[in-house]
Amino acid sequence: MTTAIAVSGYKKSGKTTLCRKLLAELSKLGVRTGYIKRTADEVRSDKGTDTGSVAEMGLDSVLWGKDGLRFEAPLQQDVQLQTIAARYFPDAELLILEGGKELNVPKIWVRTGDEAIPDFPGIFLVYDRNTEGCGEKLCGSGSEAELAKRLAQLVRGSAYRSAQVYIGDRPLPMKDFVADFVRGGIIGMLSSLKGGECDEKPVRVYLDGSAESKDKQLF
Repeated sequence: MTTAIAVSGYKKSGKTTLCRKLLAELSKLGVRTGYIKRTADEVRSDKGTDTGSVAEMGLDSVLWGKDGLRFEAPLQQDVQLQTIAARYFPDAELLILEGGKELNVPKIWVRTGDEAIPDFPGIFLVYDRNTEGCGEKLCGSGSEAELAKRLAQLVRGSAYRSAQVYIGDRPLPMKDFVADFVRGGIIGMLSSLKGGECDEKPVRVYLDGSAESKDKQLF
């Protein structure tokens, strides 16, 4: 299951700067990391646009331009962070969420000046750019590489799995040996097929749980 960490703080506290530095350091460490920015602004295209009108139908859409892609989806009222992780970041070991101070997820609080640490849920570490070094509960400017190593150890320690399985958007809990068994079985079967060599690349397998058998389709 993907581990999610929030980087939270008040407006203009330096959340984006810290996220960018952590993402760069995690990339150096080879940690597959996803990034989400939570905002109170509207992000979907206007209803009159092509992608906006499709989203109004309750369907997902992608705006494909010369400089990249933008995925748009209607917001479900009961959407959860792990649902987003399962759907859009299935290969990520770590997911960094910028914002989300009110969400009940582990979070790094980016402090502005000498402000008191607020009583938001999940704060396990404070980042203060006016402080140097990195202690157990407080890290400061220049400690981003050390902080990234801690996050890497978090996801590649007891939380790391060699395989991840989702039933819909729900992660399936597996012990390490079960995850290794699933990974080895799938890679072994694929390797016997022409073009099935994985070469240490992530492998995505999608199964339609509602599909009927060919025999049933004949009658």
